[in-house]
Amino acid sequence: MANRILLVDDEPRVLDGLRRALHGRYDLDTAPSGAQGLAVLEAQARPAPFEVIVSDMMMPGMNGADFLHRARDFAPDAVLMILSGQADLATTIAAVNNANLFRFLIKPCPAEELARALDAALRQAQLVRSERELLQRTVTGAVEVLTEVMSLACPMAARRTSRIRILVTAASAQLGLGDDWRLPVAAMLSQIGSLAVPGPVLEQVETGGQLRPEEWQAYLEHPEVAHRLLARIPRLEEVAEWIGNQMDGMDHGAEDADHHGGPPDGGEPPGDLAAAVLPAAVAFLAGFDSGQSPGAAARRVAATGRYPQELIDALVAASERLTPRGVLREISALQVRAGMLLEDDLVTTSGLVLLRKGERVSEVLAARLANFARSVGVVEPVRVLVRP
Repeated sequence: MANRILLVDDEPRVLDGLRRALHGRYDLDTAPSGAQGLAVLEAQARPAPFEVIVSDMMMPGMNGADFLHRARDFAPDAVLMILSGQADLATTIAAVNNANLFRFLIKPCPAEELARALDAALRQAQLVRSERELLQRTVTGAVEVLTEVMSLACPMAARRTSRIRILVTAASAQLGLGDDWRLPVAAMLSQIGSLAVPGPVLEQVETGGQLRPEEWQAYLEHPEVAHRLLARIPRLEEVAEWIGNQMDGMDHGAEDADHHGGPPDGGEPPGDLAAAVLPAAVAFLAGFDSGQSPGAAARRVAATGRYPQELIDALVAASERLTPRGVLREISALQVRAGMLLEDDLVTTSGLVLLRKGERVSEVLAARLANFARSVGVVEPVRVLVRP
């Protein structure tokens, strides 16, 4: 529901008066203290978070400035207002500076004046939301295009990107982080640094082959390469940080190369749950792709002590999506379409491997395949899995 507003005041008669004055115009919730206001925010239902939060200033236990500052953790996009009968200069300055106030209203405030302020706050909330959604769609769309282009330059990196994205997306949804646009973007960009790694090294990693120490070191450096590239892009600084840390603790040397490095071996855990998703998924996938069962891969990740159990459980559940599913078809190269999953390596008549088994065909790859089929020739029939 739109127009959700939270009113916080320690005087019951003030809250009753506000409810009567604003009834029917907005979707109102109230709380008699800052602590209870935070509890309401923590329990707020999605996808309808509070758009505006209005608080009294002088309240016992937690004043309005402190409450609104902490409210940002639960409602980062909410527009914040103070409605107060008294406030000294210091607390007023704190509220304006720390909580980033939209309005500071003085009691008693006529109902129509308050309604005008709330309407302006709701318009501001809509503007902020629209700008954020536009930014997120733009960034996500641009990253998806970049990922498809990467599939032409480095199919093995693209395949790994796809599998990481499957894990991150499914696990994030289970953890209640499905609306965090940074997570799928981080997954899609996680392997961009692999473009700097020699193809034979990536192939050895993909197939679980042995690597020399210098080859393994070259592979381990790809997250830092990606971090340096992405940190230059405004609004992607945090995503770049997650990608740069995706293999924290996996630098054990070539003796672990047959396990793709295994899971991280301890170290400082990520700062929050969202930051933990990508490195946990990378560590889990390392074990899973080396032949471990989901349970065994999860136990190795859990043994590091770096990740919460709820995240590890979510990755185990998400791993079911890594198993190819669909109806097997044998078709010509020109019939291959985006979304199909290759059941075998796709090879030209001259022996060049165009696409690997297990790779999901994108629009770009389908176009490339059609061009090779017409000009060079492709071994047919092509066996694919088609979503039912």
